[in-house]
Amino acid sequence: MSVQCQYNNYMGKVFKNGNSLAVTVPKAYAHQLSIRDGSQIEWEKVSSGLLLTNQKKSKAASRIDPEVAKLIKKLSRKYTQVWQDLSKL
Repeated sequence: MSVQCQYNNYMGKVFKNGNSLAVTVPKAYAHQLSIRDGSQIEWEKVSSGLLLTNQKKSKAASRIDPEVAKLIKKLSRKYTQVWQDLSKL
């Protein structure tokens, strides 16, 4: 998710942090992007400046072997009642 809009003439602060420069993120933007202390973010250069994106951890889709998928489907059908009973626990 990214947010790209003006913040009512917000003048950001740039300050030195070790050997790097750091900027502040307005609270409203941080809230919209779910940015907290320690969040992983990404900067992208766009024609109008920089785009800040929150890199939320997401589970990568894994590829399931087709034979394993067939076996899972077969077992699911065979034990439908068992799965339903377990879901009620």
